[in-house]
Amino acid sequence: LSGLFVLAGLLALCAAPQKHDYMAFMFVGLLLSFAGDYILGKYDRMRMFVIGSCTFGVAHAFYITSFSLVLKIRAPFYHWFDGAELGFFLAVYALMLLVMLWRKPPFHKLFIPMFMYYAVVLLMATKAFGLALRLAPAEPALWMFPIGAMLFVASDYSLGLMRFKVLPRNVVIKTFCTSSYFIAQMLLVLASFVLYGSAGK
Repeated sequence: LSGLFVLAGLLALCAAPQKHDYMAFMFVGLLLSFAGDYILGKYDRMRMFVIGSCTFGVAHAFYITSFSLVLKIRAPFYHWFDGAELGFFLAVYALMLLVMLWRKPPFHKLFIPMFMYYAVVLLMATKAFGLALRLAPAEPALWMFPIGAMLFVASDYSLGLMRFKVLPRNVVIKTFCTSSYFIAQMLLVLASFVLYGSAGK
């Protein structure tokens, strides 16, 4: 499925009537997500989990850049952050921190890196939310970006809770973690087709 998402992203990129840098950043993000999938799927050691998480973190940085470039082009009066985005970020991040601290997961030396990673993935969701807030009134299908981004957050969060033994690795949680991730990827690619199709506007 990850490979098909990369292929779909490439097709969306090739089909765009007008090329923009944000398309390339989105595609590289999909490639890095594919690499992260491979690493986390093939290896179970903690060191490879860290490497896979870093790969995903860089992928989210590319998504953030892509969303920011879209807003710079399509919403020229947009600033990097506004009150709605900042409030969204702080509210969700505070909730994530409270749950983690309440359950006291055995992060050990990975405490700071994990919370930095969650900040990056939530920032990606925040930028997707800001993009939809400004552009979706004309193109409602772009709400797939923030929905997909929040599913990314939910998937990564549940994966971290399982990895550090806060949640049991049962069938229900593992199914949610995997399915929410792939639905997130699907929504990002579908929204990219909508966005790229209107690139000439």
